[in-house]
Amino acid sequence: MDDRANYWTRYRNRRLSRRTFVAGSGAAAAGAAAILAGCGDDDDNGGKTATATSSSGGSPSASAAASASASASASAAAATRGGTLKLAKQQVDEGMDPGLKVVNNLDLLPSLYNRSHLYQVSTNTMLLDAATAMEQPDNTTIRFTIRDGMKFHNGDAQTAEDFAYTWTRFPTLLKEQGSQANEANWGFIDTVTAPDAKTVVVKLKAPSASAPVLMATTIFSIVNKKQAEADSKKNVQNVDAGAGAYSLDKRDATGTRVVRFKDYYKHEKPNAAFAVDSPYIDNWETSIIVDNAAAKSAFLAGNLDVYPQLGQTVSDKLEFESLKGQKNVTAKQVDTTEARFMAFDNVKFKDIKARRAILEAIDSKALIASLYAGDGLYDGPVGVGLPAFALDQKTLEGYRKFDPADAKKLWEAAGKPASKIRIQANQDPRGSSIAEFIGQQLKQNLGVDTEVLVNDTTTWVARAREPQKQWELFIVPYNFSTTPEIYNMTMMDPAAFAGVSWNFQLDQADPDVQATAKALRALVAAQSQEIDPAKRKQKLIDMQKYALDNIVPGINLPVPGHSYLVYNSRLQNVPEADWLKGLGLVNQTLWLKA
Repeated sequence: MDDRANYWTRYRNRRLSRRTFVAGSGAAAAGAAAILAGCGDDDDNGGKTATATSSSGGSPSASAAASASASASASAAAATRGGTLKLAKQQVDEGMDPGLKVVNNLDLLPSLYNRSHLYQVSTNTMLLDAATAMEQPDNTTIRFTIRDGMKFHNGDAQTAEDFAYTWTRFPTLLKEQGSQANEANWGFIDTVTAPDAKTVVVKLKAPSASAPVLMATTIFSIVNKKQAEADSKKNVQNVDAGAGAYSLDKRDATGTRVVRFKDYYKHEKPNAAFAVDSPYIDNWETSIIVDNAAAKSAFLAGNLDVYPQLGQTVSDKLEFESLKGQKNVTAKQVDTTEARFMAFDNVKFKDIKARRAILEAIDSKALIASLYAGDGLYDGPVGVGLPAFALDQKTLEGYRKFDPADAKKLWEAAGKPASKIRIQANQDPRGSSIAEFIGQQLKQNLGVDTEVLVNDTTTWVARAREPQKQWELFIVPYNFSTTPEIYNMTMMDPAAFAGVSWNFQLDQADPDVQATAKALRALVAAQSQEIDPAKRKQKLIDMQKYALDNIVPGINLPVPGHSYLVYNSRLQNVPEADWLKGLGLVNQTLWLKA
């Protein structure tokens, strides 16, 4: 292959092996955004087309792939088939289309749908699923080879055309149906074609360091083109249109039930997420349990296998400690996977003096002490879960100045832009506690009335998207994600949530808001298109410092120093390092001990 045609080969001339390149891209410490190096092993391939596959199912690192394969084999030898996994969530889902809705349906999307591949953070490994090969012949092309013999749950054959259809519908779903999958997740795609029934070719608009990892996320789950096209709205919100390991048996106001799909395909080359003949668990039953205390009681009684409800987290270290040692409970402390963002209504707070006043009126150290029992970290535009790219704690602390006297002066200098600050939160226990804490701080240190608004998730999402805001500050709880673009940055990017929800659009009428939005968007785009790890890190630093210096479009709040994983001890082969980082319920090697 001509070296000019393959951007990865530039690193050979700098004596940088492919393994070093991948690790340097962010797969350090407790997990980070990996850049798929388009390779099958660590050595030069003699000019052959670079590939992301390996004998163990798709790893950029041969040693990681071998380890994953060995682990999968060990699990398969010990696993017992059968049983029902018992889960809970707080409210009914908003729909089953993975390209349209990703809220309250964690019991459905990982079970009903398959994906081309998954990404395991802890080993920096691509785990092939519906694809048997994943190649990157040049810097703007990704080619997938599709597995033989896959069927949708309605009996239709799954082909490359379904992949191409799924991956090209995102812009329409966003524009016409208000998709929850924003452009930060898929905007790197130029075209997707299916030259034959087993090949999908994705052309990128520009080189994208994060594209292969982003394509492993839930929204890229494959839907049945025929079923989607048969719907008047061209979506699969209320129909099982997947080819995943489980098919839909029940979905109503009490919860959902999925059962093993009898025609599910085998994975001849097992890896850390798929055994040859997985899944081992027969069924999943998910109950609607609104109250967290009721969910805890059900868990401790053995009626739930995972605590708390799907999409929620153990509230704090004290609750975690209270669960440790309980009969039939496994409780593990892991690196933090949580994030909290406080967005401004950027039209109301277009004056930086007002934004700085709010920032300086909040005592972050006190927040950590009171809400995290002293176990907390400062966070920034690149989340602390990506240590290779995140700013260090000393730098982040320097941006979280607490100065009530100066805050009050700034607030007055800005003309006291709000007589009352309404802080919108959802039913997430920690999020509402944070909202209460911030409300008290602003009332005490700015002398302004505050009100905390707590709504169910559906209402909360709707409040975020309304052009005329019924709030001044908006608290967002979310979890770790594998790339900067859809981790903390998705809350700040005008092409993502900031543009959709925080009045921080590129075409915002106010010239000052528009200027900062355009500047930040340009910095986000620049880092995304940079392949060289060192140069990308510097561009990410530039982007972060711009957002922090200008305090737009909101504030990254402190996060707990650790996250907590709690489950019934009968649940086996739980990928503890990756459960909260994308390989939880999607891992088919889970099994239940009788």
